Amino acid sequence: MFTSLGRMFGWGFLPLALIAKLPFAMSVVAVMTAVSSTRESFTLAGVTAALVGVGTAISGPVLGASADRWGQRIVLLIAAVANTLALFGLAAALRAEAPTALVLGAGLLIGLTAPQASSMVRTRWLHAIRAEFTGHRARKATSTVLSYESMTDELVFVFGPVVTGFVAVLLGVVVPLEFAAALTLLGVIAFAVHPSVRYARGHLRDARDHRAGASAGETVRPPDPIAWVRRPVVLLPVAGMTAIGLFFGSSLTSLTRFMQEFGQADATGIFYGIMGIGSAVCALGVVLLPERFTLTARWLVFAGVALTGAVLFVLTRDIGLLVPALLVMGAGIGPSLVTLYSIASEVAPFGRTTTVMAMMSTGVVVGQSAASALTGAVVDVAGYREGFWLSFASLTLLLVLGAVQVLLTRRRAARVSAAPAAAPAPAPPGPTP
Repeated sequence: MFTSLGRMFGWGFLPLALIAKLPFAMSVVAVMTAVSSTRESFTLAGVTAALVGVGTAISGPVLGASADRWGQRIVLLIAAVANTLALFGLAAALRAEAPTALVLGAGLLIGLTAPQASSMVRTRWLHAIRAEFTGHRARKATSTVLSYESMTDELVFVFGPVVTGFVAVLLGVVVPLEFAAALTLLGVIAFAVHPSVRYARGHLRDARDHRAGASAGETVRPPDPIAWVRRPVVLLPVAGMTAIGLFFGSSLTSLTRFMQEFGQADATGIFYGIMGIGSAVCALGVVLLPERFTLTARWLVFAGVALTGAVLFVLTRDIGLLVPALLVMGAGIGPSLVTLYSIASEVAPFGRTTTVMAMMSTGVVVGQSAASALTGAVVDVAGYREGFWLSFASLTLLLVLGAVQVLLTRRRAARVSAAPAAAPAPAPPGPTP
């Protein structure tokens, strides 16, 4: 199946999509590194990084809706150029010792112009699958693609900070911002003009192309209203992704504090990578699950697995128990990501796929930013154990939202079964006796 998908886009699409995702994975860490080192203020660095998250939360759904309307190419090209300028702008402001307001403004602009490559990669895959496959093959292809994309997301967010640190050590603490800017300009623009963009040209262009057919009697369905993305059935998986973002932010921050306690703060990335790699492998394994294991059931099961790991996390007293806790949490988080994206792809209103995918990606960013700020304040005052409890609370929220999804699914099924069957068409009149 993956071979067929690879041939559909060309194998060059896979590394190109990874490169397009990498700059944003680097940006937040690059901002923290550059601001904290040049201004010697972790408070200013944290606020600037938080503004990156705020900007992404504001612009993510807007960019998604714009791509649904006008197509990905033009939106990506504009965002790539603007984001490149914002990253270079922050680097220049730090080198010139510009006022704090300019530093904060540049951080906000970095978030506002983030190209949303991750959500647009997924949307491109989903549109291509709907155009090329049907039935069981379409469902299998969707599961394969979303598993692969979740794996690459995990790897990108694990290795993005590693690349940032490597560049900072070799070339200076501000250079990662400029490196991310150059990567954005080259990678995102190359992704924007890749031939696969034909599957995501926007519903205005699709409607124009089908107008001739519609005038000849063909029915062309208009895109669903944008307000439909605010329905509970759509917002619930977005809330689930936000809970996962809360987990990412709280677990990394509290893990950093824990490793400092043992004098091994420089090894935090390695241990966090253990969870990320385990999560990526388990995410890829979702394609092996049978279809009778429904998406709703998967949400509950994998959230439960992650929560079990969080119990071990809370009980951790030394590094010996830390590795099993991280592995179990990763084993639940990776498949949970795939499951939530699969649910979102099914419930996304017609013509609003990129909007919903952007909302999902934004949920992770918002949750991670909020949890990082809150957990940082908590562990500074109370210690790492309270940060571990915040990770436990975020996964408890994910499990509770899974239970709500079960209730919502059952209610929808009940409404469908209770709906009156369509009345049979009247028989044509027979001859008059």
